[in-house]
Amino acid sequence: MKTATLYAFFLLCIIILNSCQKTMNEQQVQALAGASMDINATAKSTLKVARVFTNNMVIQRDKPASVWGTAPAGHTISVKASWKDSTFTTVTPGSGNWRVVISGAPANAMPQQLTVSDNDNSKTFSNILIGDVWVCSGQSNMVMPLDSLGPSPYYEGVLNYQAEIAAANWPNLRLIPIQEDERTSPINNIAFNTSWTVCSPATAGNYSAVAYYFGRKLMNTLNVPIGLIVAAVGNTYCEAWTNKEVIEGNTTLDAYYSGNNNSSQLYNGMINPLRNMAIKGFIWYQGENNRYDRPPSNYTKLNSALIRGWRNKFAQGSLPFYLVQMTPYDDTYFDNPSSEGGDSTADDYARFREAQSKIRNVANTGMVVTMDVGEVKRIHPKNKQPVGERLALLALQGAYGMHVNPLGPQYSSFTTNQSTATISFVSGTANGLTTINNGPMEQRFYVAGADRVFRKAVAKINGSQIILTAPAATPLPIKAIRYAFTNFPLTSIQNSDGLPMEPFRTDTWAQ
Repeated sequence: MKTATLYAFFLLCIIILNSCQKTMNEQQVQALAGASMDINATAKSTLKVARVFTNNMVIQRDKPASVWGTAPAGHTISVKASWKDSTFTTVTPGSGNWRVVISGAPANAMPQQLTVSDNDNSKTFSNILIGDVWVCSGQSNMVMPLDSLGPSPYYEGVLNYQAEIAAANWPNLRLIPIQEDERTSPINNIAFNTSWTVCSPATAGNYSAVAYYFGRKLMNTLNVPIGLIVAAVGNTYCEAWTNKEVIEGNTTLDAYYSGNNNSSQLYNGMINPLRNMAIKGFIWYQGENNRYDRPPSNYTKLNSALIRGWRNKFAQGSLPFYLVQMTPYDDTYFDNPSSEGGDSTADDYARFREAQSKIRNVANTGMVVTMDVGEVKRIHPKNKQPVGERLALLALQGAYGMHVNPLGPQYSSFTTNQSTATISFVSGTANGLTTINNGPMEQRFYVAGADRVFRKAVAKINGSQIILTAPAATPLPIKAIRYAFTNFPLTSIQNSDGLPMEPFRTDTWAQ
C-alpha cells in the first residue's frame, strides 16, 4: 500500500473520531440492519420513517416531496404537513414498504412540522424548512470540515477556521451527514441514525467545508433555506459510487471497473437510500483515487455513467451535476514531506484533469477550476471557500438561471504569425483578462512545432487575448499550444470576476 493511501486512511480515521461517530464492522451492521434497521425487511412490527427524515430538515421546494418508510402490511399511513391543508394517505402493501407523496410547496423559512402516523403510532418532525436540497458527494476533499483535524501534516482546517466557525450563525442553512456504508446490494434506508443540524458556531465546525461555502452562497444569494446532504468518504473510487447497472451496461466500464475497489458498494449504502428524496441537484468532488485510470478517458466514461445512473435513480429529470477539477498537487510529498518535489514537467495528472473536463459533454453539468487555489504539498488544500463558492456560481447560472459568470477564461482558438501565436477565448470568459493582484505574468505556456517538442513560450496579455512568442529553437509554424498542462502548476491568470483560466492543450498527441 502506498504511503499516500495509508495517509488518506489515517486521516479518514481522524475525521470519524473528530465527529464522534461510532463505527461497526460489516457483520454488526448487517445484523442490526436485518434485525431492525433495513427498510427492505418485509416483517414489520412498528411504524418506521426513513432516517433521512429528522427534526431541522429541509424539504425541497416546488416539487412533489416523497415521505417513505415501513409499517405492517395493511396499515393506513397518514402524513400531515403543517404547510398543507390536506392529509396525504396510503395503505402499506404486503412488502411493508410505504411511500406518500406530498404536493409541492414554495420556499418557506418559517419552521414547519411533519407528522407521520399509522394505526398504532405517530412520529412528528419539527423545525422543518422548505427550500433547496443538494446532495454533496465525493471523497476526502468533500469530507474535509471547516474545523482543524490537527497540526500539519494533518488537515489544519480552512483558512481562518476559528473565525469562520465563530461567524457561522445561519439558521436557514442545514446539513445532514450520511455515515460510510458499503453494501453489496442496494438498500432503501440509510443504516445508521443521523440527524439534520442547524448551522451555528456549535455545529458548523464538523460541516463539509466545500458544502458549507456552497450552501452559504446559495442561501444568501437566493434568500431561501438550503439543505445539504453530505454523502462522501475519503480515499474512495468513483466506481464505488456508481450504480451497478450503468457499469455493467457499458462494455468498457464493465471490463475495467466491475468488481474493482468495492464497485457500486457506496452507491448501494449511501446514495440509493436517498433516491426518493426530492432534491435540486448534486455537487461532486472526487478524482484523486482514480488519477491512475488508464486510459484517462475511462474515467470520463465512468463519471458520465455515474451522472446518468444517479439521474435515472432519482427520476427527477436531468438534475444539475457540478464537479470540481483536481487541484495542482505533487504526490512525492506523501512519501517524503521534506522532498524537493517531483518532476515539474510530468503531465499524467494534467491528462486526468483533461478527462474530468470532458465530463461536461453530459448535459446540465459544469466544472470548477482550482488551478489557483491548490497547495502543491497538500492533497487537501485549506482554501476551500473559492471551491464551494465557484460551485455555487455554476448552480446560480445553470440551475437557477441567474445572469452570473461562473467561468474563467476558456480556450477557443489560436492563430499564428511566424514565431507568435494569438490565443482567443470563449466569448465572455476572458473579460478583463489579468493576473492575481496584477502580479507578474506566470509563464505556463508551451508551444511545439512539427517536431512535437514543447518549449516554454513567452506570454503577454493583449486585451482579451494572450500573445505567445516561441523560443528560437521551435520549428515554425507553431503546431500546438499547452497551458498549465503539467501536474502541479499553480496559475495566476484570471478574468475580471477573479476566476482562473482553465488548463488546456490544442493537440491530441500521446506524449
